Amino acid sequence: MATLADDGPLPSLSEIKGANAHVNDNGYVLLTATRPVGPYLAWMWLRLGLTPRQVNYLSIVLGIVLLALAASGAPQGALGATLLCFLWQAIDVSDGTMARSLGIKDNFGGFVDYSSGMLIVAFLPFCLGMGLSVNSDGSLNGLATLVGYSVSLPDYTPLIIGAAISIISLYMRLINRILQIRFGDSLSEDDSEASSGLSSRLRWVAKNLETIGGLQAVFFFIAAAIAQLEAALFAYGIFYVLLFGAFIVSVYRGYGEKRAYLS
Repeated sequence: MATLADDGPLPSLSEIKGANAHVNDNGYVLLTATRPVGPYLAWMWLRLGLTPRQVNYLSIVLGIVLLALAASGAPQGALGATLLCFLWQAIDVSDGTMARSLGIKDNFGGFVDYSSGMLIVAFLPFCLGMGLSVNSDGSLNGLATLVGYSVSLPDYTPLIIGAAISIISLYMRLINRILQIRFGDSLSEDDSEASSGLSSRLRWVAKNLETIGGLQAVFFFIAAAIAQLEAALFAYGIFYVLLFGAFIVSVYRGYGEKRAYLS
């Protein structure tokens, strides 16, 4: 297969599309929705002389930009940041498409690609909470009034909620890596990490809500568009607490009786 360093022709658009023929997106909504755009972006990057790794780095830069926009508290900042998540996902699928069409295997590139996604998954709620603490949309106080809580909540309340979500997200992923080290396997995201006791439909919802490739960005984008982002962040926080509880139960059920050390 040709690489960017070869003198041979670059893969055609049809060849690039063919490289995605057997890719499994495991039911992640946004990932599946943006997958058809990947070959066109890959074709463009290749004609511009970019490598898959360079596109990886571009996705990290875009991730940092959208997080900064979310945290800025600027008018429409959260809406713009969550909209950029869709562009980020399209770019994210294009680097893998490039690598497959070129026959490139790059483990470090895969690491960078995964790290870029985790940057947004972990810190988007925190940055949205930071931005809302600067420029409130009032929906959390509206929700509090609706349930009979008449005292105005502090401006920093969304920041605390967003920080809690990000901490739980990071902690669950850290535990998953420790499981891999200690036991040789872990609770995979494909199994929704935490919801073995739920129906298949609920597992699908849970795994999609907790990651950028699923419904996380879609959920926050819709909430920002209707000026209900604070209330949505609060609801997302409740979801994450429940997810964490189910995760801990699954860890104990799956590994609590495993006493032998990994040899």
